[in-house]
Amino acid sequence: MVFGWFKKLKSGLSKSSDKISGGIKKILKGKKIDDSTLEDLEDLLISSDLGVECSAKIISELRKSKLIDPNVDKVKGIIKKKLKEILISLECNIELTKELNVILVVGVNGVGKTATIGKLAEKFLKEKKKVGMVAADTFRAAAVEQLRIWSDRTKSDFFFGKESSDPAALAYQSILSAKEKKLDILLIDTAGRLHNKTDLMSELSKIIRVMKKINESIPNEIILVLDGNIGQNSIKQAEVFKEVCNIDSLIVTKLDGSAKGGALIPIAENLKIPISFIGTGEGKEDLAKFDADTFCDALLGMD
Repeated sequence: MVFGWFKKLKSGLSKSSDKISGGIKKILKGKKIDDSTLEDLEDLLISSDLGVECSAKIISELRKSKLIDPNVDKVKGIIKKKLKEILISLECNIELTKELNVILVVGVNGVGKTATIGKLAEKFLKEKKKVGMVAADTFRAAAVEQLRIWSDRTKSDFFFGKESSDPAALAYQSILSAKEKKLDILLIDTAGRLHNKTDLMSELSKIIRVMKKINESIPNEIILVLDGNIGQNSIKQAEVFKEVCNIDSLIVTKLDGSAKGGALIPIAENLKIPISFIGTGEGKEDLAKFDADTFCDALLGMD
């Protein structure tokens, strides 16, 4: 299973790893490692979306190593060591309680939020948990229907309201119903219309405030879903959501074949928010716990 996931992750990050690996080989071919070579390597890392700060740290590490021999594997090993240092502290688990666990999922429209909820449901169901989903993006009929499809696929309980009904009231009532049904997990989908930031933030704040009337510890977890392909925009999105709520963890999606897999590094380095899962495809099983070592190996094309 682990090997199968690594294979899928490696495939998802193939364009990124091909760019980095191919670039390193091309830069080092027939040359010794000197200032000029290191400058070229730094340009490659920046162009691979690893970010200016991270790329500078890697080059500093290569200088300290005093490596002269243009050995690709040794250079990759040093790069991996520095990347892993950045990412290792951000590995995390979603800690579940014995009572109902309310998980609020936030993020802008189009990042794969609803599909991610479906994948989380599949994951929890495999752990023999009773799962429910709440379609709290009541302003988009398409969002409700998309979540309904995922609830059918994963055989999860489905909670929804009338179109344009109050999302906070729906979340509140769904939690009470989930408690009655003795569900283990309740995943709440939310709207993500950043073009109307004030309304969105007000709505999200109200959902959280109303849920806390049931229990101050609710929601048990707030997960922000980010699209791994949009780099700096992801960081800006996170900053907007952090204005309203404490983000407990990130799920980075769409690491499924673009050349921007390296963007996860500056996202992690700038936000310092734990990463619980990463997604590499559209299937209900295309979500896995974030593991820094495995991610670095896939990104750098290492076995």
